[in-house]
Amino acid sequence: MRTVFAILTFVAFGWTTANAADSSSGDDPYWILLHEQAVIEELNLDDAQRKAFQEFMDGIDLRFFPLRNKSREDALAGYAALKAEIESQLETLLTPQQHERFNQILLRRIGTPSLLRDDVASRMRYTDQQRKRLQGILDDLQTKTSAIEKDWNKGGFREALEQRFRDAASDAEKQIHAMLRPEQEKILIKILGPEFDMTQLGHLSFKAPELVNTSEWLNGSPVSLEQHRGKVVVIHFYACGCINCIHNFPWYREWTERFRDKDVAIIGIHTPEVDSERRVENVRRSAAEEKLMFPILIDGKNENWNAWGNSMWPSVYVIDKQGYLRHFWAGELKWNGRDGEKFMRDGIEELLAEPLP
Repeated sequence: MRTVFAILTFVAFGWTTANAADSSSGDDPYWILLHEQAVIEELNLDDAQRKAFQEFMDGIDLRFFPLRNKSREDALAGYAALKAEIESQLETLLTPQQHERFNQILLRRIGTPSLLRDDVASRMRYTDQQRKRLQGILDDLQTKTSAIEKDWNKGGFREALEQRFRDAASDAEKQIHAMLRPEQEKILIKILGPEFDMTQLGHLSFKAPELVNTSEWLNGSPVSLEQHRGKVVVIHFYACGCINCIHNFPWYREWTERFRDKDVAIIGIHTPEVDSERRVENVRRSAAEEKLMFPILIDGKNENWNAWGNSMWPSVYVIDKQGYLRHFWAGELKWNGRDGEKFMRDGIEELLAEPLP
């Protein structure tokens, strides 16, 4: 019989797929899975379902982006309303079998914490002692996870930290396996359904908002995402006096040269942080001195900043040929020993290689 260790697949916390794309939803697995192509394929939607699902989620995404830089209270309230709308729509759009399969994948994505969900616990019929023991195991795992996340934020090596997480997860699984009765393991296998290859996850896509044309541009005429369909588009928010933004400039110049003869468009969005950055002549002088030759949208009233829900200078977004956000990086590309430049460059190359449907 498969053990709990074999069927409950752990997906490590945010940094294991960090910057694959930016959900900014509190890492809610429900929201994330709705944007995973492998999950949509697993549901085996027919053509009409697929079209209806994509159109619905595109609309949801465009309403979600502006929530990203709201206050925590407003963002959570807005997301809760969108999630309720999604749940209601999926009840109509999916068949019962498809809905059940999605929930099975969701439980697998959540991992061991799903064992204490009310819907799972009611079927597992834990004893009070089991419930207490299970809570203790999960609390211990969370403590270890938080410590690993802290080390990651300090710039720890990814491979070593991921191994620490795998070791902690493996230990938790073994403890849970020893705790469950054989009949409970059978119930759990039924709850989780057929296996799903979790290594397919991490390929998120979100419908990107169109640019708000402020009618103020440097280095050419106004452009839009729509007119760049069929190209990979790199958008970066910056402020000309921001030292972290300035540290990214060499990579934008390098990308401009590297992808000069390829279907890649680079667009800067200048959103001021301090008063001196609100003067267009300062932005123009900086762009000339730094040899930033791509189109730059002057976002003096934060219209694009808020439409995208951006919250950090600098932030870099990579949009695929169909207009979907696929890769994201917040902050300096080379911050604290990390190689965001390579990550994003590889992402651009990956999307360039994708054929148009």
